[in-house]
Parts: sequence; C-alpha cells; structure tokens
Amino acid sequence: MTEENEFPKYSNIRVCYRIWLESEDNMKILSDDTWALLRSIGELGTLTRASEAMNISYRKAWGDLKKAEQLLGFALIEKHRGGARGGETRLSGEGLSFVKAFEDFHTEFENDVQQAIRRFKRKLKGKPV
Repeated sequence: MTEENEFPKYSNIRVCYRIWLESEDNMKILSDDTWALLRSIGELGTLTRASEAMNISYRKAWGDLKKAEQLLGFALIEKHRGGARGGETRLSGEGLSFVKAFEDFHTEFENDVQQAIRRFKRKLKGKPV
C-alpha cells in the first residue's frame, strides 16, 4: 500500500506558458524560438551556425528574422559577406538593445510567474499563501 505523503495531492500538476510578441494586427513578431535564434547569432557570429545549432533551416531562420524586422520597422541583424573566414552576421545596435530588453523582460516575467505558481500550488494544497 502506498503512503499518502508519497504522492501528495496535486503534485503532478505543471503550469505551462510561452511568451511572444505580436503586432497590433496579431502578426507574430518574436517568439521564444526567434529570440533564441537572435541570441545564438550573437554568440556564434553567423546565421548559418545559429540555424544549425538550433536545428532549423537557414531559409526558415532568415525568413523569420526578415518578417520580424519588417513588422518592427528596423534591422535586427547586420550581414557582412566574404573574406578569408567567410561572412558573419551580427546583431544590429537596435537588435542588440531589443534582445537585451526582451531578455530582461523574460527574466522578470519568469520570476513573477514562478512566484504565482508557488502561490497557486499552496492554495490548491490548502496552505496559507
């Protein structure tokens, strides 16, 4: 026989959520995946390496970034062709600021949501909040 404390009530509940940005006409601007792609470009220095690291096609990565740039009205990345080492892709100044602002927002949101989840689970268990 299983003891009641071994599988506490509501212990199998997980709260799931995603964050993304949309335009006023509901066009997706930035998802967690696009944000991760931008961060990867910042770390790896090329769109090719970033898309490979994320296991998405270069074409999809390029398309997602171009769509986001179009909706935002500014360039997120700067591409530099050629040279002995090949080309590189960097975040533009505005792109870097945008990624950093979203990162800060994401961290703050995550912290707030985790606190709310803890309060929710305490309430479910009948404990004081």
